[in-house]
Amino acid sequence: MDYINTQEENAAEQNGTVNNGSGVPQTVSVSNASPARQLTFHIVDCAMGTGKSGNLLDRARFNGSSFHIRYPEEVERLRRNGWKGEFKGERCIIFVSTIKERDERFVKELDMATPERYPYTRSILDLIRSGRNIITTQALWSLFNEETIAAFRESDYLYTAFFDEVPPLFREVVGSGRRRDDFGELVTFGPADVKLMQEQEMLVNVKGQLRYNSKCEYDRRNSEHKVFDAVKNLSRSCNLYPYGNKKGKFTSIVAFVRKDLFECFEQCWFFSYRTWNSILHKYCLLNDIRMEYYHIQDLRAMRNPGGKYVETYPEGMERLVILDDVNVNFGASLSKEWFKRARADSSGSLVKSLKGCFRSAYRIMKRHGVTSRTFMFTTFSDYQTLLQSDGRHFPTLKRFLPCNTKATNDYSDCTGVAYLCNRYFDVTCCNFLSQKAEETGNPDLKFDNDNYALSELLQFIWRSNVRVKESDKPVYVWVPDKRMRKLLQDFQTRALEKRDAVERFLLEEDRRTIEETREKRKSWELG
Repeated sequence: MDYINTQEENAAEQNGTVNNGSGVPQTVSVSNASPARQLTFHIVDCAMGTGKSGNLLDRARFNGSSFHIRYPEEVERLRRNGWKGEFKGERCIIFVSTIKERDERFVKELDMATPERYPYTRSILDLIRSGRNIITTQALWSLFNEETIAAFRESDYLYTAFFDEVPPLFREVVGSGRRRDDFGELVTFGPADVKLMQEQEMLVNVKGQLRYNSKCEYDRRNSEHKVFDAVKNLSRSCNLYPYGNKKGKFTSIVAFVRKDLFECFEQCWFFSYRTWNSILHKYCLLNDIRMEYYHIQDLRAMRNPGGKYVETYPEGMERLVILDDVNVNFGASLSKEWFKRARADSSGSLVKSLKGCFRSAYRIMKRHGVTSRTFMFTTFSDYQTLLQSDGRHFPTLKRFLPCNTKATNDYSDCTGVAYLCNRYFDVTCCNFLSQKAEETGNPDLKFDNDNYALSELLQFIWRSNVRVKESDKPVYVWVPDKRMRKLLQDFQTRALEKRDAVERFLLEEDRRTIEETREKRKSWELG
């Protein structure tokens, strides 16, 4: 194997130590449940460019071709967890962000199958039942349901799941706006619809979660089109939670993916960055899932001391030149609400003001060698047309990239980056988690929007030339929003101060762990 882990460490306590940048270890509680009975997420949390994907590939090659002897007590444990097959070996399934990434990288390097026939949900069932190693997308994973779970549990092969980046754990809010059904059509559900679902007893509250009632009058009707089938189908792949209160009835429904979509795997591995205080962390707290952290050292995944989270920093932070000047800083918060007002502003003054800052920022970048071909920018996709340009004062929309873009090297020659948005996670989800934090007395459940915003900003910037280790070019970054700019500046300061110390700490711990493991092996071999 390509990681070091002792048996004693696997039985480590749940309380974790977090390096929060202050240099002082902070103890936080992940869960009080017994680790032996908990679902555990193994998380390789490392900065961009440290070799996470390479380690995932190596691990997949090992798991996809290995065979471990399963002792009777281990088989009994698997049976208790719902596995029903006859053990024939180990298999793995990899979930990646995009079809392009699947086909251009993973399929080329791994001898694994992909679902090729439509409907893909049926195609992947055939692959599972035939015991194939599989590569697919997170989008298809989000459609998994009871039938998929049953296929994994009835398979004669134990599957390990590898997630390249965290999949969409929070799905949506029913009752606060528009959503798309399985066919891409927009379906609108408002509070009145949620009220009607309760009156028709379509949803039943069972210990704080909503269950779809298959015996309700609505489900017995014979109709070609049932408007609430979108919610019925959502309940097959998600846990539904009530939120809000109006005259004794909840006003909306918050949907998270079902925990048993993970429990059907022998192990679950995630390869991402800054997952502490992320939606993954909150999902684990909400579902009593243990988190065990790893880092990359010499292309190997090494278990963090005690399996606890340690904040690490990417290489190249010193190359970032963050523009900070009165002529380029924007006075208002560049939230979605601001762009909504700007689009409705008949005078065009709001957009004109922002474009003026854009012009000044790009002029500075041009003086340092940035051209339209080496420039990339983003804002909320729905409002990108507000920043249309003829290319004279700043680049056209051809240099636009969606703000949630990940897993691409197509812009690695860019030395100019503009990030024109102020990011927040779904407000209803955040309020729901705050409510849960208050109900359970666990403040860690509250969502950290600053951590989310910084993570999204870093992921976007690392599409640029800063990801190229062989390059020494400065990368000019314009973040006109004050909140987002300060988050980046503070992180850069922290990274330059702490990075070397954190790397030394992890390296020394790795050496100690390796030496202890060697000594234990010697003792075991000597009897």
